[in-house]
Amino acid sequence: MEKSPSKKIIDKIKKDKIVPESKLVLNWKSYAFWVVWIFTLFLGAIFSSFVILNILDIHPMVLRHLKLGKLFFIFFKTAPYFWIILALLAVGGGLLAIRKTKRGYRYSLIFIIGGGILTVAFLGIFLHFTKVNRHIGNHYIPRGPFPEEFIFPEKKRWCSPAEGMLGGEVVAIEGDNFNLRGFEDDFWRVYYSNETKIRVKKIETGMLIEVFGKKINQNQFRAFLIQPFPFERIRPVR
Repeated sequence: MEKSPSKKIIDKIKKDKIVPESKLVLNWKSYAFWVVWIFTLFLGAIFSSFVILNILDIHPMVLRHLKLGKLFFIFFKTAPYFWIILALLAVGGGLLAIRKTKRGYRYSLIFIIGGGILTVAFLGIFLHFTKVNRHIGNHYIPRGPFPEEFIFPEKKRWCSPAEGMLGGEVVAIEGDNFNLRGFEDDFWRVYYSNETKIRVKKIETGMLIEVFGKKINQNQFRAFLIQPFPFERIRPVR
């Protein structure tokens, strides 16, 4: 009597001692791509948090006083192109990774792209408001082959005293004014008053700050706004 197909299969398994592989072994590639997807989204969130920090570094007071043309010029000159490109690459890498998972084909391209962008955006906002991006920028970004202004373009933004934007390190304090070493190693005497909006607890020597105001004389500046510079590692050129 001829054996049934199922009996033949059972005999084959017994004869060759075939052991079924675990689900983990069978799906390891899919799991690996899921890990890659999560990792790239996290990287994208970090990169996007630097973009958010760059944009929100300009206080609304600055926006109100600057003319539209100057505002667009400053944004264009100091936009975080490096972080924007890396964020887009991270989202793109996550898209390719999830499409390689076992069930990735079930999701539409629009759903994956939209979900990835929303996830990166919300995580980026979270990293910004918890100041994780500042901590990473100060301690974990290596000083690589790229110029400092390329990685942290905010520095260039506050080297424009003629436009009312001045930044640097406080080197001495005298009553209602202090001496500031600019990011280009130029020295300024900055005056402030009760009408100045001060967004630091206390102005101290060695502090890195951003000052928005008006140039009133040669190397003299009147401050309308004083706020901390995002990254402590950025110091004036000496």
